[in-house]
Amino acid sequence: MREHTAYVFDLDGVVRDFAPGDADPAIEAALGLPAGHVSATAFRSELLLPTITGRRSFDQWYAAICAALEEVVPEPARVREHMARWREHRGTVIDETVERLEALRSDGHRTYVFTNGTDYVPQEMELLGITRLFDGLLNSADFGVAKPDPLAYAAAHRAIEADLGRVVARDEVWFTDDRDDNVTAAREFGWDAELFTR
Repeated sequence: MREHTAYVFDLDGVVRDFAPGDADPAIEAALGLPAGHVSATAFRSELLLPTITGRRSFDQWYAAICAALEEVVPEPARVREHMARWREHRGTVIDETVERLEALRSDGHRTYVFTNGTDYVPQEMELLGITRLFDGLLNSADFGVAKPDPLAYAAAHRAIEADLGRVVARDEVWFTDDRDDNVTAAREFGWDAELFTR
């Protein structure tokens, strides 16, 4: 693989994995909800989109998820008790990606994380011990627009250029994501992008 100026990694599904320690099945069992209900609620577009575009905080998103669950399980204290586990579980690192990042950084390369994330991502990265792996965080919550919108890639590219203090050709940026649509959009923008697989 040829050398690039910037190496950009998606966060969820690439650098961190939410599956190990996933609290959803236990929450659903405790509250008598069908499998997948917590995730389906959390990722409803009217709850998620304002959060990942910076119009709603992580705390407000969490409160909105709980409120939506309380419409089905009208026991707010029980919902909050069990959903506390969801809030606390911020994923685990994907070791092979961490090794790749460490190798890139030891060779002097610039690395960035580009996520459709919330305002809580900086704290989550600290909790996971991965802040040290990146020169910058490119977060949709800061940009006001999310992948795969071309404006999100343009905002991320501008942030990389600002960090490097120079103009960067689009094909100087390498990017990986676990979602096909995000990879396709990155390629259309001009980045050298590949689908992340484990």
